[in-house]
Amino acid sequence: MIAKLVSDSPLSPDLQIVLEKLPAVIGRGSEADIRLEDRWLSRIHCRIDCQDGILVVRDLESKHGTLVNGQYVQEASLTPGDRLAIGLNRFRVCYQPSPAATVPAERGQ
Repeated sequence: MIAKLVSDSPLSPDLQIVLEKLPAVIGRGSEADIRLEDRWLSRIHCRIDCQDGILVVRDLESKHGTLVNGQYVQEASLTPGDRLAIGLNRFRVCYQPSPAATVPAERGQ
């Protein structure tokens, strides 16, 4: 699966994060797989993984939270076109789900 997070923020309009290796931890600390300079981002903010052909984001007890489509989540599926907000960054989720993928009926669980 080739997945990427495309910036939807005027602060960094050209930013694209290609998720080449999953799971991937996003944060501002040196221990994060994907590091972003953002004072509102925790050192290890969230983790993105693939489960049954669908991307899933899990908040890692970040100070300012992780939002999917404007809702705070602890864990949520990410479908193509969803909006992911972490720190001051806003991203649109882009990928082709696996043909056998099933999205859970309830999000943010």
